[in-house]
Amino acid sequence: MPFAGEEGFVRFFTRDLYRRTRSDDDDVLDVASEEWERANEAYRTHLSAIDPLMTPGVREMAGLLLHDAEVRPLAKEGGRLHLALHKDVPPRDLVLLDYDLVGEPSVEAFTDAPRRWEGPSDFQLDELDAEAEGGGVVFTQAIVLGSGWLLRLRFRDVKVTLAQPLAAPAGVPALAGA
Repeated sequence: MPFAGEEGFVRFFTRDLYRRTRSDDDDVLDVASEEWERANEAYRTHLSAIDPLMTPGVREMAGLLLHDAEVRPLAKEGGRLHLALHKDVPPRDLVLLDYDLVGEPSVEAFTDAPRRWEGPSDFQLDELDAEAEGGGVVFTQAIVLGSGWLLRLRFRDVKVTLAQPLAAPAGVPALAGA
């Protein structure tokens, strides 16, 4: 699978690089930050190269800024995966991603000590790729979650819905913990 990179994880934002960007050692952090910028530029070049293969939905998803978005529970229905994210930056949209899967999603540890899968998490980063398969294109996406897990998806397309969270109407108290 062309998506795999160092240690079977991701190609641009590797496990080792991710770990070093969280270092308490300023020298390590400075070098890692420079490497991160180079990886980010290489990834942008990669996205430009696969852009002609992207469906409109995949292109829209690739253009979203999802870093630090709160990951809501994932749901699977037959060959579809539903992922809801609440963006951390204005306009704080609710992003609904509905994937048309090719195969089962897989999950693997990305950090040395991932937290509980069922616990709260945020969207750290992702890498997207495309490969020819069966006369069409199959997309692969590796999503690194703040909980330390890597979610791998193979899919033909994704539907993106951006929605505004519904605020409580005037006079109606917000739910506790919401």
